[in-house]
Amino acid sequence: MATEIRWTKYLWMSLLSFGAFMLEYLSIFVIEFILLHVDIWNYTPRQRSIHCIIMVFIWAIFIKIILFFSKKYYHFPKRENKENTIYLKSWVVTFVCFIGCKIITFIDWHTLKVIGEVQDKNVFQFCTQYLYYIFEMMLVILIIIYGQKAIETFKKKESSIPFGGIILAMTWGLWHFMSRGVGLEIWNGISTIIFSVLCGVMYLKLNRRYLYSYLFIAMGYLL
Repeated sequence: MATEIRWTKYLWMSLLSFGAFMLEYLSIFVIEFILLHVDIWNYTPRQRSIHCIIMVFIWAIFIKIILFFSKKYYHFPKRENKENTIYLKSWVVTFVCFIGCKIITFIDWHTLKVIGEVQDKNVFQFCTQYLYYIFEMMLVILIIIYGQKAIETFKKKESSIPFGGIILAMTWGLWHFMSRGVGLEIWNGISTIIFSVLCGVMYLKLNRRYLYSYLFIAMGYLL
C-alpha cells in the first residue's frame, strides 16, 4: 500500500524552489566577490553576463536535484496525461491571462520586454540575460506546481482556485517589493503579484500540463 504524502512535503518543495532565488546571493557575495574578485557594486556588462551564466549553472543543478528527489520519494510531478483535453473556454481564459501578463510587462518597459532588453546589449549579453530568465521561469513553474499540489493535498481534492499562483505571489511576488536593493518598489511588487496569480490561473486552465504552462508563463514574461 502506497504511503500517503503529507501536504507539507509539497509545500516545502514549493518554498525550496523559491529559496533557490536566494542562491543568487551565494553567487554574488561568494563566487563572484571572493573567488572571481568581481566588483559586485559596479558590474560591467561582461561581468553581468558572467553572473547570468553562473546562476544558470546553479539553478540547473538545483532543478535537477529537486525533481530527482521529488520523483523518487513523492512520485511527483507525474507524467502529463496528453488525453486530458483542454477545452476552448480554457484556452480563451489562458490567452486573456497571457495578454494580462503582456500588459504588465508593457507598462514596465513601455514596449515589449524583448525589445527593451535588446537595447544597449550585444548578442552575448542578450543571450545570457535571456538564458537567466528561462531558468528563472523554471523556478516559477516549480513554485506553482508544488504549491498547488500542497493545498490540494491538504484539501484532499483538486481545486479551481490558483493556490500555486497565490503562493508564488506570497513569495516571489512579495520579494519583488525589495529585490533590487534600492528601497521599496511598489509597482514592481504589485505587478509581480498580479503576474503570479495570472500564471497560477494559466496552469489550472491548461489542465496542469507542465510544458504548456511553462511555455505560456515564459512567453508572458520574456516577450
